Amino acid sequence: MSKVAVFLPMVLAWLLCAGSTWAHELILGLSPYQEAKRAEVQVKATLQFLTDTLQPGQAALVFDAYHIRTLGMFTVPNKSAYRHAKAKLQANRQVVGAMLNFAKAARPPQGGTEPSVVGAIRLPQALAFVGQNYPGKGKAQVVLLGSPLFDDPSERGFSMSQGRIPGDGHLTHGRAQTPYGIKGQETLLAQWNIHFGFPDESWRRNDHHGYYVQRFWTLHIEGQGGKLATFTGDLPTLWQRVQSHASPPAHTFTVEDTDKLEMIILKPRVVEDTASIYDRPITQTPLATEHIHQAPNIEIGLSWDCGECDLDLYSQNGRGEAALSFLNKETASGVFYKDMVRSPRAINGFETIAYQVPVNLARLVLAVNFYGGRAANGVRGELRLSLDGQTYAKPFHVPAQEGNKGQGREATLRTRQAANAHWLVIDPLEIIGQP
Repeated sequence: MSKVAVFLPMVLAWLLCAGSTWAHELILGLSPYQEAKRAEVQVKATLQFLTDTLQPGQAALVFDAYHIRTLGMFTVPNKSAYRHAKAKLQANRQVVGAMLNFAKAARPPQGGTEPSVVGAIRLPQALAFVGQNYPGKGKAQVVLLGSPLFDDPSERGFSMSQGRIPGDGHLTHGRAQTPYGIKGQETLLAQWNIHFGFPDESWRRNDHHGYYVQRFWTLHIEGQGGKLATFTGDLPTLWQRVQSHASPPAHTFTVEDTDKLEMIILKPRVVEDTASIYDRPITQTPLATEHIHQAPNIEIGLSWDCGECDLDLYSQNGRGEAALSFLNKETASGVFYKDMVRSPRAINGFETIAYQVPVNLARLVLAVNFYGGRAANGVRGELRLSLDGQTYAKPFHVPAQEGNKGQGREATLRTRQAANAHWLVIDPLEIIGQP
């Protein structure tokens, strides 16, 4: 006799309490990338919810939200005899068995061709599966249980692991350009409320990171006509909100005007415990000459005064590596990230670079580009350079009146001279007070 056959009567006994009335379309997605015991608990909770919630004549689809495969349709026959949990489960022995087998086969991701995120689901593809195959009617609801961090080995450049967050520019493109693209899908999720539950908080680096992940998925879903009704790690709260068809919470999120396909890195752990470079006192004493060629713990920060403008920082350290920027966020020497707290814009934070190896300031190239937006008098800002506890600053002015989307990038970095009025090349030695 199979383990599933032995275990099913135990599940039936565990779920004998019948529940309340409720009548809406319902789809539930689960992750195969978790410990089998945790998956078993999750499947039990899902079955408990289904038997408590679905009444005769109602049904719910259950699917693997990573591989996008249907596990089955949990259907309650439209007869009064099926108002009790045991009868509902007996009528759905096939899908119950499929769900239990799914839990038994679950395992943490192994890397390589598998994701690196525990509880991984492919949220964009899961939502597309729902929207394309099951048009919402009335109070339709999707429940997704897993990590909110998208991580697909076939889309490494778009992974949300390691603290990365998709920039709003992804929302202006189609799926051919980015897995987060929603262009042309403005009504795909119309009438669908999405309830997202994550079994633990291990994915969240801090509250700041969690806020921006929730913000992005809210805008991603709303851009397709749906609503993110629940986003929580407390699963009893999630089930209650689904059962009561709770309204989506109010928010003030708006999509930034940008077309950049960038994966934003928030303040990395290597500098997470230090004060923001934009909050540090400015050093007035010039840097000693002996530190110029082996400057330790370098950080560079770009800030500006135009809230509707987008400026980009580029830094090339003279070691033969590609320039750090929004186009190339990590090298062997350093990392590019964004300071969201001090930025005048919600997601287009002040651009910051941190080097993990000593840097020769005499060979360091620093360039600023006016990428997007308009400013009648050009854009004024400040470039800060911090090293080993000392912070220096230099004001700048880009005279161009509108952004040029980075045109002239290659020529500017190659020649160390501004290719046009939208660019500035700033000598690091001038920032630290050296001639």
